[in-house]
Amino acid sequence: MPVPSAIGADAPHRTPTLVARDTHAHRFSSAALEPFWGRIRDYLELEREARGRDILSGGVDSVLNELHPSISWRAPFLRVGDEQGGGNTELLGEGLVIAPSLFAPAPTVLDTDTGRQGAPVLVYNVTPTGDSLAGLWQQREEDRAATLSDLLGHTRANVLESLRSPSSIGEISRRLGISHPSVSKHLGILRKSGLVAAERRNNLTMHHLTHLGAAVLGRRD
Repeated sequence: MPVPSAIGADAPHRTPTLVARDTHAHRFSSAALEPFWGRIRDYLELEREARGRDILSGGVDSVLNELHPSISWRAPFLRVGDEQGGGNTELLGEGLVIAPSLFAPAPTVLDTDTGRQGAPVLVYNVTPTGDSLAGLWQQREEDRAATLSDLLGHTRANVLESLRSPSSIGEISRRLGISHPSVSKHLGILRKSGLVAAERRNNLTMHHLTHLGAAVLGRRD
């Protein structure tokens, strides 16, 4: 059965802007979206990674047919909409990008030119609930920092925070004023938890956040 030759997931990486002839739309965007954009990106990044894992474990067919009630896939046609309204998109091997959105009113397909991804883009709406919803719109940055400190411990949370930019053990030690063995111990635990990874650069081991670590830590912007 033919399937899209490539399937990926995408999430916005830029601060949202609204084009308007007056200042009201800009003021709304500044007040309603920009303060939360880092959290929105974190949430969509986790959603994107979850769909990627689903593709690896269950295949493309499973993901597309379970993504949203109004989305169905029967090669080579992707249908978006119900029997009363909607349309088919024929996928002929150019790939497909899936993009979760908090603001799309319903799933839609953007063609190659509109999506600007080199492939059609399937935009589907996600609806956070429970703790995810509260974390997006209610949790303040200082509350998040305090929660992280409670979870990891003050020193380990500071070590994780220090890795917003890749750092060596020596750099972290100087920055936080703690011993090399202590830094090494905390990094070991963070690596085992999947929050931190390490790589060699010019005979120096540099530690950096994984995608999970970045999502747990949250973005400052």
